[in-house]
Amino acid sequence: MPRDGAMIFGDLIGKLDVLRVECPKCGRRGQFKLPVAQYGRNEKLFTFIDEIAADCPRKERPSDPCAVQCPDLPKGR
Repeated sequence: MPRDGAMIFGDLIGKLDVLRVECPKCGRRGQFKLPVAQYGRNEKLFTFIDEIAADCPRKERPSDPCAVQCPDLPKGR
């Protein structure tokens, strides 16, 4: 799978054990054990984030979309 500059789960192995997810707009919060076994080392992180936010009511609001993020991701990528 082409990487296209995206962060993949393999980038997080050894850096994070738990992936926190939050949306400052709707208040959604959660934490997940790094799902490498489920997604694989080479899967792009935004695939996981899109699945987590799939049921967000803001997902379909172009003027005020969902802002789900992972605040603990390493900076500089």
